[in-house]
Amino acid sequence: MALERDLAQRFLYQEGGKLRPVVRIASVGIALGVSLILLSLFVVQGFKQEVEQKINRFVGTIRISNPDNNYNQYSIPLTVTPEARSEIESKSQSLFPEARVTGFIDQMALVKTDSTFRAVIMHGIDEGYDKAFFEQYLVEGRLPNLAVSRELLLSQKIANFLGVGVGDTFLAYYVEGERVKTRKYSIVGLINTGFDSYDEYIALTSIKELQGINGWSKEQVGGLTVTLDSRKNASKLYEVLFGVLADRNSKYGERYAMFTVEEHNYNYFSWLDLLDANVLLILGLMIVVAAITIITGVVVLILEKVRAIATLKALGQRNSSIRKVFRLMAGNILLRGIVIGNVIALVIGGVQYYFRLIPLDSSQYYMNHVPIIIDWLTLLITNILVFLVVFLVVLVPTAIISGVSPSKTLRFE
Repeated sequence: MALERDLAQRFLYQEGGKLRPVVRIASVGIALGVSLILLSLFVVQGFKQEVEQKINRFVGTIRISNPDNNYNQYSIPLTVTPEARSEIESKSQSLFPEARVTGFIDQMALVKTDSTFRAVIMHGIDEGYDKAFFEQYLVEGRLPNLAVSRELLLSQKIANFLGVGVGDTFLAYYVEGERVKTRKYSIVGLINTGFDSYDEYIALTSIKELQGINGWSKEQVGGLTVTLDSRKNASKLYEVLFGVLADRNSKYGERYAMFTVEEHNYNYFSWLDLLDANVLLILGLMIVVAAITIITGVVVLILEKVRAIATLKALGQRNSSIRKVFRLMAGNILLRGIVIGNVIALVIGGVQYYFRLIPLDSSQYYMNHVPIIIDWLTLLITNILVFLVVFLVVLVPTAIISGVSPSKTLRFE
């Protein structure tokens, strides 16, 4: 083995201790392929996590509402007693301590300023809402004090359309049959989530304000959301809450409808699942490119060293030993390319993660920058997969060595 390793090192370098041009070219080709694979994975994982997190936090991992409502409509109130809410909360938090239960009301309103008007969805929330989530998207001002019913958190996009800002007021009109109720709101904060599906329509206020407008009691809400940090546990949470609600139905006759975040936003999650197929396609293509690069490099090295191969055979070296030399060379090139590719991907990914230099159109991509998630397990698995697949492919070109005839080659030389 020591002889093969020594020969491999000698064949990789030319006089003067420099790597042979073909080795440098093959290493660069593999490095570019690996860096593209890793960056694609970083971006797709970041994109999926960013979109999933926004949907999960906005909508809730589980939504509970009155079964008499049409799908995704919350005009018929759900009566939630303190005992029912406490049981839902305790069961959820016993499994997932981060679980957050929030009552909400969605109410359509027409908001008007001196110069224009616009339809918005007033999203009434109670004290259980996720303050940290909204704070990270706060552009100006502060979150509303829910004890003060007329304070409003408005999206920057709606504010720009209306020509208003923090400290301004406007009128909101609620239509109920032939009756119109008017309320005056004060804007205390602006947010920009980058998720246009919500930024175009949503304004946050106190749930008590909307309960008063609708004439509902404090136990009546449009629905409840149970929110976890990740939607991955949605199915398990659904099963637990289904048992809780079914038990309350049999004991007290309470009726509930329940949806997971995936059911509520099926189109978004189906689209996100398609991204996995795209990543697999990119991974496959880049592995093919890396394989072709290494095969070409090994073939060129074999052709360059045909005389040395013939001499080694004439001296009694076996084909398997000589093939091992070129496999070691290929492994060296492959490892060199993988390491360089990892460095390139981590540097570019790290810079984008911390400085967000590459922007995106939020109206198209639901965020204003290219998201990056560097998952070390994914990094390790990808590197191992690339190395194993490409290294196995190297067995093909080394078969050429068996066809080298010492007598013919040395006579020709």
